[in-house]
Parts: sequence; C-alpha cells; structure tokens
Amino acid sequence: MSSKEATTLAAYLRDKREAARLSQRQLAAKAHVDHSYLAKLESGKISTRPNVDHLQRICDALGAELSEAMALLGIRSTLPEPRVYFRRALRVSSDDAEILAQLVEEYQAKKKKGGDNEQAD
Repeated sequence: MSSKEATTLAAYLRDKREAARLSQRQLAAKAHVDHSYLAKLESGKISTRPNVDHLQRICDALGAELSEAMALLGIRSTLPEPRVYFRRALRVSSDDAEILAQLVEEYQAKKKKGGDNEQAD
C-alpha cells in the first residue's frame, strides 16, 4: 500500500499512479485500457466489479500487486493445487506440472524430515 494506506481500490490505484508519476492517459496507454475506464476506476464510479484482466494490466503497468488491489474489493486470493498452479502460471504441460509438483513435494518432505537441524545457506 502507499504511505496513505489506501482503503479503496480507487485511492489505491490513484496513489500508485501518482507515485509512478504517470497521468491517467499515460497509465491507460501503458496498460492497454481505455482512458475513460481508468478514470472511472480511480473515481470509484464503476458500478460493477472491475474486469480482472484489465485490473491485472493496470497493476502490471504500475508495478503493483493484483492481490492488494483485489483485497480492497474484498477478494482474498488463494493458490490452487500445485499441479493446477504450475500449468496456469508457468503454462507447462500436465506432465511437466506433475514433475514440478513432485519435486516440490520431495523437497518439502526432505525439509520436514531434516527438521530444525538443517543450517541456512
């Protein structure tokens, strides 16, 4: 959050944009969204929940976290099951997602078995 601790999505986006020293038009162009849509978001005049794809692009353009913006809408994110996450986030095949998930599970089991006796790198 900004130093002002924005409590609404509108304030959060405006604070982030101002901190980035961008005009609404500059941010809209950078995020590939319509200027009027961004203006409505920042003024709180959107009557429905914002489009997540648009919000993601705006957050990306600002270097902001989508999860923070979504939390201001009352949406708490949870990660999906690892295999699903790897397929979506990394855009890998189901077979590759399975391998990655197994590697993570093996690593976690090894860490758990080693307990507190392992030294930090």
